Amino acid sequence: MSETCKNCRKEFDYGIWLCPQFASEKVLLFCSEKCKNKYLKMKLERIKVNYPNFYEKIMKSSKEWKDGVFWLREDK
Repeated sequence: MSETCKNCRKEFDYGIWLCPQFASEKVLLFCSEKCKNKYLKMKLERIKVNYPNFYEKIMKSSKEWKDGVFWLREDK
């Protein structure tokens, strides 16, 4: 059974998935680490532009929680 990548829309048989943040969301599936990082970077940019105060709060939290907020760090 093949799935579709959330970022590039390519079909694949195995890959990387992220848990949903909210109950109404589905699992996010990616064909590669590159696509996953690209999607997360895009999501962070959207937050930065639309919600600057929340973005600052996220960045502050990500620096304090070394392992707890893995997808919020910009170093990847």
